[in-house]
Amino acid sequence: IPPQAGTVSDGLSDDIATQTSTTTIAANWSGFSDDSGTIANYMWAIGTTAGGTEVQAWTSAGTATNATNSSLTLVVGTAYFVAVRAYDAANNASTVSISNGVQVTSSGGGSGGSGGGSGGGSAPTLASSITQWGVTWQFDQAKTVGQFCNGDWWVLGPVNIVSISPPTQNVAGRQINGSMVNPTSAHIPNGYHGYDSLLFHPYEADRYQAALNVAIGVSANSPLVLPTHTSLISCISYMGVSPAANGSMSQLSTAAVLTVMASEPPTDAFRPPYSGTDKSVRHRESELDYTTLANLTPAPGMPSLATIAAGYQRVWLDHMSGWASRFMHPIDNMPDYGRDFTSLFGTGCLMLNCNFTNEQKRDLLVRMAQIGQDYWGNVQNGGFWEGVGGQGSGRKFPILLAGAVLHDATMVGIGTTHPSGYYGPSSPNNASRFGEDCQTFYVQQTSAGVYNWGHGGYNASYVGLPEWGNNHTTYPSNDNADWYVDSYRRCCTVNAWVGQTLTARIMNLRTAWNHPAYFDYVDRYMAVPLNPPNFEAWHRGWEPWQAAMWDLYRTNF
Repeated sequence: IPPQAGTVSDGLSDDIATQTSTTTIAANWSGFSDDSGTIANYMWAIGTTAGGTEVQAWTSAGTATNATNSSLTLVVGTAYFVAVRAYDAANNASTVSISNGVQVTSSGGGSGGSGGGSGGGSAPTLASSITQWGVTWQFDQAKTVGQFCNGDWWVLGPVNIVSISPPTQNVAGRQINGSMVNPTSAHIPNGYHGYDSLLFHPYEADRYQAALNVAIGVSANSPLVLPTHTSLISCISYMGVSPAANGSMSQLSTAAVLTVMASEPPTDAFRPPYSGTDKSVRHRESELDYTTLANLTPAPGMPSLATIAAGYQRVWLDHMSGWASRFMHPIDNMPDYGRDFTSLFGTGCLMLNCNFTNEQKRDLLVRMAQIGQDYWGNVQNGGFWEGVGGQGSGRKFPILLAGAVLHDATMVGIGTTHPSGYYGPSSPNNASRFGEDCQTFYVQQTSAGVYNWGHGGYNASYVGLPEWGNNHTTYPSNDNADWYVDSYRRCCTVNAWVGQTLTARIMNLRTAWNHPAYFDYVDRYMAVPLNPPNFEAWHRGWEPWQAAMWDLYRTNF
């Protein structure tokens, strides 16, 4: 039995978010355990990506619960992450736990750093530049800046930006490292964007629009003038041989958001959504209601809280509608595939409802509530993600979660303002904006002796059965009663919905979701017994721990 993973903190005591040293990375860890009662060895690594080894390869720390490397050459403006895994005497390894990152900042106070630690936002200060996740925005003069509670930066506007680093430039015919202002789905009905001319490869065609890349030509003589009520999203392009080597289809490594405010926000303010022009502060961290969350004893196999929380600390860039949005998801920020980030969010949702202290839940809740607010902004600005295979999931529940913990009736009401309904060949396409609702329905008689408009092989015995279709609202002709005809039924949809579905039950959000067929179908799906070779364990949960939580708690909720 391998050891259970623990929590990793940057620094040698309390977790730190920034440091000025350019030679030393230190970390400490706790909570690792083994059934034998003894951890035989810890290995630790340092990377510029979460879980990476770009700075230090896996190195033994013995049985110590802290380690320091003082012979490094660190770059100001870069975030560094420490990964730790524990071994028992039989050399079984725990899963990897990852710190939430420490940003190296300049010691003179002229440059901002990275948020994301456990201390909330920062008080206003003067700075001539801001650096986050490797992106640096240089101003023409010192400006008042600060951090939102999730660690992202704001600047008091208007502001003139005289450089964005790394710069947008043309490399062998490819325009890289682009930036956009207040993007919406209206910008990209056909995938139009200004981030990277190879984005959507091999379907890039004419989707890159130079006019949308506001980073082109930025200099002291030609500054980028940003008025108030502006979100600037700047990207660093992925320049490796193939994004697929990183398990992604995106051509972007990372993205960071700078928000230009008209007045200083409260130090615990959430960042306004990056999509659209409304940059008013809608919520503050002090509004988070932890009593809306349960305190359940977790099922065995729960991943590390710090590792899961690290998956939400960078912006989830997802303002493009439709299945091709996966190409936009930066490799270091989020999984590209709908199944994968839906499952990740579901794991986080369940962990929020486990018996951690509010302090331990803080980083995870703040970051997930920020994602929910961003997704609400995307929907308000035209975003929709119809059900197509495993692509369209995962946008609705983040909004409901944020609405619930912040008591925001507008977000909680997303299932009413954008209802799923029941649609067919003569109904308007995309009437629902969310994949889960587009793919779940009750079989019904649609005319005398005809069921599901004659599609899928259904008959009278199926009437009222909760069912799944690959893209039911738009193409019910692809529905099929045979469980094994469409592999997406088992590989890439419900197995990623388990965590969010159980959380919706735990937090009493089924009524707010407003699509009963969704919940009834997940119940039906999860009741199907495993029957190798037709099923493997991941069919019941892309993250197996979610299935374990379902089996433990579904009957209670």
